[in-house]
Amino acid sequence: MTVSTQLTQNPVNWHYLEFDDKGRAKLANTRITLSQLVQEKYAHGWSPEEIHFQHPELSVAAIYSAFSYYYTYQELVDRQIHQEQQEISELKAELKVMGIGHDSAEFMTVNISSQKHQLLNIQNQR
Repeated sequence: MTVSTQLTQNPVNWHYLEFDDKGRAKLANTRITLSQLVQEKYAHGWSPEEIHFQHPELSVAAIYSAFSYYYTYQELVDRQIHQEQQEISELKAELKVMGIGHDSAEFMTVNISSQKHQLLNIQNQR
């Protein structure tokens, strides 16, 4: 599948990719973004074949096409990834201020309580 977008001054067509209104790529007919694939590749050291193993709904051809696009427009995609990470950090900070999320007292209390419960279960099984 080839889809058109306006990433550069000329329209770009790339097999197996779709683009949103901000020019961010995702694999066609999936919810998996190019930035997700790139981050998985670098975080885990995954090859395209390993990514296919982890995401069997993606064809190897689609994965290679996505990385072809990434290496062609690496600077642009890296900026998009950086921007996404900044947005996530800002949202986490807002949640922390609101007392919601992993940093909230309620989450910590529930998490610690859950861990204690798990430890007791393990000790009782011995």
